[in-house]
Amino acid sequence: MKDEKERRMFTFVAVSLAIVWVWQFFFAPPLPVDLPAEPVAVAAQSSAPGLAAAPVLASVLPTAEAACTGKVAATSGGTAQLEVSDCGAVRSVRFPGVKAPQTVTGWWAWGWQLISGGNPGPWQPYAGGEGELDLLASGELLAAGRGSFALGGTWTVTSADPLVQERTTADGFRVRRTVTPGASADLWDVTIRMESDRPLLGPFWVGVADRLNEVGAYSSDTSLVAVVDGDLEALMVPASVLRTTEFAGPVGWFGTGNRFFIAAVAPTDPTGARMQWARVDSERVGAFYTLPAESIAPGSPIETTYTLYAGPRELGRLETAGHGFSEAVSLGIFGLFAKFLLITLHLIHDAIGSWGPAILALTLLVRLVTYPLTRAAVVSGRRMQALQPLMKGLQAKYADDKETLNREMMALYSKHGVNPVGGCFPMLIQMPVFFALFTALQYEPSLFNAQFLYLRDLSAQDPYGLLSLFVMGGMYVQQLMMPTMGMDPTQAQMMKLMPLVFGVLMWTSPAGLALYYSLNTVLAILQQWYNTRSIPLVALDGDGNVPA
Repeated sequence: MKDEKERRMFTFVAVSLAIVWVWQFFFAPPLPVDLPAEPVAVAAQSSAPGLAAAPVLASVLPTAEAACTGKVAATSGGTAQLEVSDCGAVRSVRFPGVKAPQTVTGWWAWGWQLISGGNPGPWQPYAGGEGELDLLASGELLAAGRGSFALGGTWTVTSADPLVQERTTADGFRVRRTVTPGASADLWDVTIRMESDRPLLGPFWVGVADRLNEVGAYSSDTSLVAVVDGDLEALMVPASVLRTTEFAGPVGWFGTGNRFFIAAVAPTDPTGARMQWARVDSERVGAFYTLPAESIAPGSPIETTYTLYAGPRELGRLETAGHGFSEAVSLGIFGLFAKFLLITLHLIHDAIGSWGPAILALTLLVRLVTYPLTRAAVVSGRRMQALQPLMKGLQAKYADDKETLNREMMALYSKHGVNPVGGCFPMLIQMPVFFALFTALQYEPSLFNAQFLYLRDLSAQDPYGLLSLFVMGGMYVQQLMMPTMGMDPTQAQMMKLMPLVFGVLMWTSPAGLALYYSLNTVLAILQQWYNTRSIPLVALDGDGNVPA
């Protein structure tokens, strides 16, 4: 009765979670953005006389200012090109030679839109990708101001080399921003000076904001990112920012980025400052670094310095850049394996010159290295198979005494020198490798827009689903070749589900990972076929022992 209740409870939970997931994915309405119709100004309080308070808006909508022309004022070059205009701060973080992200649509997603009454038009597996990658769609980087989080304003470029922009507001508040190339092509040195000809209250801030989409799995959409108190924070659902969200702890850096590229700003001295997500207007949200200074007086300017990293989310380059930028890459609990595999993958690519064949070569290398363990597992399985008659005898003898049965089984294994988990050891070794590759390949910038055969982007899913179907078929063939004698019935049922589980996983994973697992499945079948024919069956000798 107890087992039956547990089985019913497990089934109920699984079905309930599936229903909730399907409803959220297909039918749930988007989160509302509940902004007040009119901004309400709240004056900052201060005990210091003679200081002009900066208005803090409940909905932080930008205030009207003199019209700007939108003319591009200056462009500086490095790994990224930082483009500015008289309508704000850095308006473009463009990467020359890097194509814009492609929109990848699987036939199943297109078919669902068609069935559900939509009008998706002709199926296009790959669309877009025109122009160069730009991390800022309609926002600003290195925006700086006082009071409410407002973008824009009229800026004047006073120097092109170094790049200097200045802005003076109606209340006498002046901001001067200087950007110069840093120690490497990925780095920029930034100085922001704030001053006034009269006493003014803060808050004073530096930030980045943009119009953002909800970031889905493996998408190339941009999100806000920051490292606060040593933890990586990412704003994946911009619509959730209905009011300012403040983080406690020192700020390592903040910025904007996608899966593969990032523009991150690291303050030289984060002491006393705080980090906030905040809504700028009905469409844009931002990450704002609020300075500790509460007021400014004539002749006492506030000057802060920063290091800007604008480049790929490549671990080696981020570690070289310093300032904790390497926190932008999280390789998970198998990070050591992932780093080693990434280094190996890059070495193979340098020799071959193409990422698709490099992934296939890495798959072959991993299989060759782990083959001795795989063969040892088959040998262990043969020895276990020889003990089946004795094991069945024990199971019949102690059918009503599980504790004694387990003790006698362990004694049997020990007597004949058989390791009961020997057959599982290769799988335990390969699981860290799989998860390390899973993490490494989905966040490897070099796979972005890399082509191989019919695949036009190894960092995105296979829109045709061919690789996932191949994996499912291959794993099914592998199971037909696998002996099931003595296998627990529950385990046998679970094994039958593995092709479906991995097929669905490959369906939604980056094509680079699906390519790896496709060849891995073929090599596993070949190794199993060879081991089955080259390793003889084992039988008990005349003394009833398993031969060595």
